[in-house]
Amino acid sequence: MMKKYLATAALMAVVPGMAQAAPYLATVGSPNSLQHSAVTTALNLNDLDYDDDPDTPGFDMEGDADTIGAAITYWGAYGNEGQRYELRYQKALRPFEGSRARVLIDPVLNVLHVNNGATATMGTLSTGIEIPVQPNWLITPRIAYGVTDAGAFFGSTSSDLITVSASSRYKIAQVGRGDLTIGNMIGWSTTTDWGLGRDPAFYLKENVFTFRNGVAYQLPFKGRMFGGRQGSLRASYTWTKLTDDPQSYENVHEAALSIGVRTREAEQKSKAEQLRIGLIYTHGTSSFSHDFDYDAVTLTIGYRF
Repeated sequence: MMKKYLATAALMAVVPGMAQAAPYLATVGSPNSLQHSAVTTALNLNDLDYDDDPDTPGFDMEGDADTIGAAITYWGAYGNEGQRYELRYQKALRPFEGSRARVLIDPVLNVLHVNNGATATMGTLSTGIEIPVQPNWLITPRIAYGVTDAGAFFGSTSSDLITVSASSRYKIAQVGRGDLTIGNMIGWSTTTDWGLGRDPAFYLKENVFTFRNGVAYQLPFKGRMFGGRQGSLRASYTWTKLTDDPQSYENVHEAALSIGVRTREAEQKSKAEQLRIGLIYTHGTSSFSHDFDYDAVTLTIGYRF
């Protein structure tokens, strides 16, 4: 482990500005990285898969679905500030008729901007199988591949990342007036030298284990909103822990609040279109100095149809 730290320190001395770039490492190790994008896709407690119908208190697993989402993040750490713009799409489909499982396909595009004018583009494609152990318990194995077009300024020692993960979400209905969901995930990420993105000036093999755990509580509104539509309020907390090779941010905390509303009412409410708007606060604890701690606010919007 000491050799890993010495190698990382030596690389920081060689790559210009890498120590200052820790908040926006593009491949692995920061909340703005490909690795973090992959694990948040694997376990997202703010998505649109809840079923608000009290007569069916499980997850919404009613067949095929499409979800589009967007987010803008304002982040800062030790005088470094910038924005991250994100577009997401998810296709959920039954692999064959009568199947209870669903195949999930998630492309994610991020554009990371630093206020000094530097910009990096990052893309992740993940696919997984959502397996309902019970109506209120889902297990989802996934594999994700990410690629970035980012130079040495962003601390890039690789342009490619593979992440393998398995997540669990368990929903407990009727906790008070709302529902409680417990989420757990374990993942493994490794950099590659395939060079499908920008070739890095220096290549450093990095392996990272990720543990991501959280809880979410969703409370349906007593009355109707937006023209009589059904709505809900959701609050969640998620903690992400990195182990194995040392990274800039090995502990990331996220607190989120969102409001959801059905855009149309149908006889089977679980198939109704949904819109959710949210706010996320993220705090990353620097592994080198608290002076480099990361803070960010993210505005999100998602629509399922």
